[in-house]
Amino acid sequence: RYKTDGMAAYSQLQQAEFAAEKDGFSATRHQREVGTSYFDAVSMAVISGQSATTAMADSTEKAQF
Repeated sequence: RYKTDGMAAYSQLQQAEFAAEKDGFSATRHQREVGTSYFDAVSMAVISGQSATTAMADSTEKAQF
């Protein structure tokens, strides 16, 4: 479907996934789903809070959800 419809197919997939959140689908928040905040916390603890490589602090996911 992506070959014929391109980004429209991806957009439709995303819309279906967002609609499925009401039924418990949570992979739209993939960074949270895979534990990114946990690994950010470990990184911050190891380097005394001076990390430029943590993922969640300025992520679009955090801003959007």
